[in-house]
Amino acid sequence: MFSSGQILPILTLACIMLTSNYAQDINTSSTQAEDSLSVEDQENTNTQESDLDYDALVKELYGDPESKSEEPKVIESEVIEEGRKRTPVKGLAPGKFANSRLNGIHISVNAASPYAVANQLLSWYSYIDAGVSIKLPYEILVENIPLYPLFEVSTFNFENSYPSGGSFTGLAYIGQVSAIGDQAAAVLGFGFWDGNLGSMMEANYRFRPTTNTFFRLGTRGVLMTNVEPLGEVWWLEFRLSMGIEL
Repeated sequence: MFSSGQILPILTLACIMLTSNYAQDINTSSTQAEDSLSVEDQENTNTQESDLDYDALVKELYGDPESKSEEPKVIESEVIEEGRKRTPVKGLAPGKFANSRLNGIHISVNAASPYAVANQLLSWYSYIDAGVSIKLPYEILVENIPLYPLFEVSTFNFENSYPSGGSFTGLAYIGQVSAIGDQAAAVLGFGFWDGNLGSMMEANYRFRPTTNTFFRLGTRGVLMTNVEPLGEVWWLEFRLSMGIEL
């Protein structure tokens, strides 16, 4: 057995050996950690470099995708050309005098000629008649249908050929209401034909050479129940109108 004087040096030597082994293990583990960190940094660096190279290669082959996502530029000439296209006006045209009392008025000159007449007028000559009509700047709603009032002054002219002599001529004063569609219109009116009370109905179709001007082609029927000495008479006429909307 060891004596007390020998045990102390042996314990001291064992402690020194254990301490040296523990320090060596710590140094070894720290060295391995540093080596692993350096390897990871190197891998990250290589990955970033490869990504940069890949992006550069894509840009070189296919161009910059961000630049392609930009909206195409509109050529000024295309915008100007599109603005020059005239869209057709449907219904009533916008007035030329928006802030004036004249806004909503149209004025037209008319020419008409009968093409069919009642038996009492078969032996009577008819001529080309002229007139002026004015659309008033008002609107009347009937069952949600807008109606527009008009007033017309026109001539009518029939001369008897057999037996010779006699005439049925004068001025007609007619109040009218019109239902105006996109290009067509229907008109109903009552008035006086040289003192004789009568009524009329008309259907017409409108063409526009410009925004605020129009041509109208239509047909009108006129009926009077008591004309001296003819009695009840009627006739149908073709009508041509030219006008401007204010």
